[in-house]
Amino acid sequence: MTREFSERRVLGAVRFIDATTQTRILEPLAVRAEGARIVRNRSAHYVIFAAPGLAAHTQSFMSPPSEPALASVAITLEVADPAGRYVTRRSVIRLPRDPDPTHADQLDSLFRAIDVMLFPSPSAGTRPGWALVRGTVVEAGTERPLGGALLRVVRVSDAALLARGMSDARGEALVAVPGIPVITFGEGDAVTETTVDVALSAVFDPAAGTVADPDDIEARRADLPTTSFTRRLSSGRLLAATFAVALP
Repeated sequence: MTREFSERRVLGAVRFIDATTQTRILEPLAVRAEGARIVRNRSAHYVIFAAPGLAAHTQSFMSPPSEPALASVAITLEVADPAGRYVTRRSVIRLPRDPDPTHADQLDSLFRAIDVMLFPSPSAGTRPGWALVRGTVVEAGTERPLGGALLRVVRVSDAALLARGMSDARGEALVAVPGIPVITFGEGDAVTETTVDVALSAVFDPAAGTVADPDDIEARRADLPTTSFTRRLSSGRLLAATFAVALP
């Protein structure tokens, strides 16, 4: 019996995180990127075995090439959930990753998985106690649905970002806001329901299409069409809202 050993360098790994619960998504997802080979392993990591322009990196194990420079190659992942729990999104991954073992604690290390957030679809399950925003995002004046919009929930009192979501191809979105207390105990025996004043906004990139990269939208939101208004949220309550975004 002859044993053969095969050594192959991987380019990185991605793991997907539920944006509401901040827990790893263990159920299978559909992940693809043009020209790349991505394989899901038993730990629910999506390992990148090949990518355009990086063939030499996969064939050199002990001493990876110095070119191209670290993080100089961008590949765009498209992630969909066959079960329909999450909104399809894009995410840009920068390669090659830093192969130095002494940098393993750095965010750009080859030895550290890249975390990508997924946002709940309108049909996703919810939990008791969450404040829920069911949004419909449309183009102002035409009522055309706008898929791929980023929704943000910001607490008015301190400008803290409480939650985010994305609209699907129909312009529908669900944003779950955990952590709002159910009741507040006041003076004496007074018990009141807790409410939080929030600014709700929808940001849309007309060039992105219905499958967008929410991280890119977040980074450029000051320059993108946005609509915003103030509402009050309560734990365990549902708020329905329409976001009419004026496009240039």
